[in-house]
This record gives sequence, structure tokens and C-alpha cells, in this order.
Amino acid sequence: MPPMDMKAHPHTLRLRAAVDAGDIGLWDLRPELETVHYSAQWKLRLGFPEPDSADSTHFWRCRVHPGDLQGMLAAMLAHMRGAEPMYQATFRVRSNGSGYRLMHSRGRVIESASDGRATRMVGTMVDLSPTPCAPRCGLADGPRDAMAGTPMALPFHLLLGAYRVCDGTDAAAVAAAERERVLALLDDVVRATLTQLDELRTAGPRMG
Repeated sequence: MPPMDMKAHPHTLRLRAAVDAGDIGLWDLRPELETVHYSAQWKLRLGFPEPDSADSTHFWRCRVHPGDLQGMLAAMLAHMRGAEPMYQATFRVRSNGSGYRLMHSRGRVIESASDGRATRMVGTMVDLSPTPCAPRCGLADGPRDAMAGTPMALPFHLLLGAYRVCDGTDAAAVAAAERERVLALLDDVVRATLTQLDELRTAGPRMG
């Protein structure tokens, strides 16, 4: 099968390159399932094993600095409840080998239940830490399994085209259409994240 056309959305190629390099992390959160899927290179950058697997949200919440956790959750809930048009938060996350890393995360609810409850939220993460990341290869402590048997649609980083995701022409067309739908919903999130990454690169070698 020929590669999926990556030119439809103006930021697709830049975003894909940054995700493949681990400079931007993509996350795809299913709040009611308590499951989150991070892009593989981002998890490897932070030193976590099983990069292609989803994790329980508890696994990641436990790694947010205790002094930052409530602020991060409050910002997420404010967006989920409609008080803010976008989720944004800056907080420290404990990596597996490089200590706490200062992160800036953005995201948006893209799917909701009929009663308004958020069922899917997708976003980005950028490492603001001034020192390079030096991940350790050991197994990170804490529960990491997603809920057994939990059905998950294809996570955003796979839709983006970081990996081959389709075997047939019809499936490729469906995936491309879904990718463009999600990118359209996240256009301002993606633009702000890419701008921030450019600023960090201009300021100096922060990304490790």
C-alpha cells in the first residue's frame, strides 16, 4: 500500500517529525476507562518500558510532582466542564532516570457522551527542562497496565502516521479522514505546541 498522504493538514509533517524524534509527546486519554496512550518515542525518552502499550491513568498521575498534581487536575477538569476552551498546564513529571522533568501540556476534549461527559481527550506535551534527558532502561515502578479488555480506538499518534496502521485502501482512507478530523479539532493546540518547540530550540539545546 502507498504511504498515506500527509499533506492535507498544514502542520502534519512538522508534527509527525517532532513526534518521531520524541521532541513532542502525544497523549490520547479516555477518562471513563482510566486509560491513556502516549506516543512511543515520548515514553522511551522518559525511560519507560512498553512504549507501544496504553497505561492506566494512575501510572502517570503517580509521577506528577505532589506539589503540581492538584493544579494539573484542576486545569483538566476546568476544560472538561467547559470553563476553558483548551486544557493547559505546566507541571513536573518524574522520569525513569532523569528525575523530575518540567512539562507543558495542552489538550482538548474531542469526544463526549450524550450527557456532556468527556469520553476522549487528546493533547501534546513538551519538555521545558534545561538539562538533557538521560533515561534509564530499568522497569518503572507502579501499576502500568491498562484496564483488561478495554476497547480503544486507534490512538492519535498512530493516526498521525508515525507507524503503518492500515493494510487496505479502504482502511487507509478511513484512517486519513479520522486523522484530519482530529487535527482540525486540535489545530490551535498543535500550532501553539510547535511554536513553543521552535522557541525552545532557538533558546538553546534543551531537548536532549
